[in-house]
Amino acid sequence: MLLVLLVMVLAAGAALLTGGRLVSLADNGLSGLHWLVAAAIGQLLGSITGGIAYPVGLIGSAVCIAVFLRQNLRRPGVALLALGFTANAVVVVLNGAMPVSRGALAQAGLRTFVEDPRHELSTPSTLLPWLGDVVPVALPWLGQAVSPGDVLIAAGAGLLLYAGLGGTGRVPTDPTPGWSDLEAKTARDDPAL
Repeated sequence: MLLVLLVMVLAAGAALLTGGRLVSLADNGLSGLHWLVAAAIGQLLGSITGGIAYPVGLIGSAVCIAVFLRQNLRRPGVALLALGFTANAVVVVLNGAMPVSRGALAQAGLRTFVEDPRHELSTPSTLLPWLGDVVPVALPWLGQAVSPGDVLIAAGAGLLLYAGLGGTGRVPTDPTPGWSDLEAKTARDDPAL
């Protein structure tokens, strides 16, 4: 999830530098945001309580995310999000947990791996290992291995945020936005200038 947060921060910065505005998020028109909240709560409760609540929370979370994605499929980035979540769901369902590559961990600078209910090391019997955590992200102090699905999710979330902020893709050339408007208003109000 660190990769997703990093991409979203970069996307927000890029949008703001290219004319986007934070107030544009209020008018983004996304449907069913409550489904995302329910998905987050399901994941959190399942992780905290463990036991049977963990798989039930994951299934409930996946259903909530699927409903949200379906309602917003025409929005920029949502198709990438859907593809990423689907790829992750397929590999987890087939293996019971997200398989993690030892090689990707080493390339990311991680020397140890602690298995948890959500992750397991890849073995020769792992199904579709290339959909597991095989992409090394070697950031200082934050190294990790992520899946191709995580990369798609990060790209989709970044694109959705960039579009939601109203980024234009063009860096403004006027060093002080709105200054020419102020000059024009002043000239209209005081023709002697």
